[in-house]
Amino acid sequence: MSNALEYRIKRENCKETYLNGKTDPNELGIIFGVSDITVRKWIKSGNWDSLFKEERKLDHEIKVARKRALIQALREYAKNPADTALQSLVSLIKQNQKDDEPARELNDYIVKFMDQTTDFMVEKGYETLLKQFQAIVLDLADYLRIRNG
Repeated sequence: MSNALEYRIKRENCKETYLNGKTDPNELGIIFGVSDITVRKWIKSGNWDSLFKEERKLDHEIKVARKRALIQALREYAKNPADTALQSLVSLIKQNQKDDEPARELNDYIVKFMDQTTDFMVEKGYETLLKQFQAIVLDLADYLRIRNG
């Protein structure tokens, strides 16, 4: 693979990661094997900040529109519960909303895994590794909070 192609692939992957909420140039540089200065240049030249803000704004508008549609469909359904088209619409909107939210079981599994990992590290005396793990977990939590709204 040529260096130019490899560079373009790194840049596109970095952009995708940036737009998904991982916005620290230092971390992005480490992930993609480039300097943080390079990442900052990509952000500036590609206008990624405005793309990031626009994407977050659109995500918010979608959530609001989905809630309004659900409320309207529920009001109409309450007036005529026998209408199967309204029943289907309400079910479809609810399912779409549920699909976009992280699964509760997955969240519970992640918390259980982290608790057990922490317990393991304490038992084995890996205090330094535990501190690093906790820092990474906090960073991951921030990332997921931003990404999932």
